[in-house]
Amino acid sequence: MAILQQRETKSEVMIAAVDLFYTKGYHATSIREISSKAGVNVATVSYYFAGKQGLLEECLLAFFEPYLDLLQKVADSSILKNDPTRSHMMEAAFSLIEFQQQNHRFARFAWREVTMDSQMVREMTSCYLRKEQYIWKLLLAQDIEKGISIKISPSFFLIQLTSMLSMPFLQSQTIQELWNINPSEKHFTREYSCILREWYLGVTCESAITLG
Repeated sequence: MAILQQRETKSEVMIAAVDLFYTKGYHATSIREISSKAGVNVATVSYYFAGKQGLLEECLLAFFEPYLDLLQKVADSSILKNDPTRSHMMEAAFSLIEFQQQNHRFARFAWREVTMDSQMVREMTSCYLRKEQYIWKLLLAQDIEKGISIKISPSFFLIQLTSMLSMPFLQSQTIQELWNINPSEKHFTREYSCILREWYLGVTCESAITLG
């Protein structure tokens, strides 16, 4: 489920931009540097993205749109299945960890960008991140209706869960030091999913629910 599966020119430019935006910062990165890293000329970048701002926006959309589509897909599936033995909320969490690992460059870049105070971030917060919050609340409500009891407030539960989903990509060095796993490696999904399971069992009173 990689964001950019085809090695085409536009994809190469976006990958180069994500790496440079993250390491140097958006304002310190020039279109010339991006084009050089991607192996294309400056005119090509302008043709595809109409400038650096358009490139930044498209890189963020390339991450958040499939991220939310995946979350919505699990939510829709949970309504259809209505399985009282499964936590669809945690299934969504595991799916998103796998998605982010497969696209760890974009995950690292996107979560870092939404910590910045800018007009674009405010717009994304009011759109994409608000939708994410709504879906998580829906999934948690479904779990509670199944009889799953949580030991902390629902709001604090969701803060912890969503923070744990983004933290490995924002603070990869911390993850490596604590658990000796790297978000860029494929086995990260399995290892970190075990950590999520341990957390979930620690903050709920449920031990019989299926966690995927």
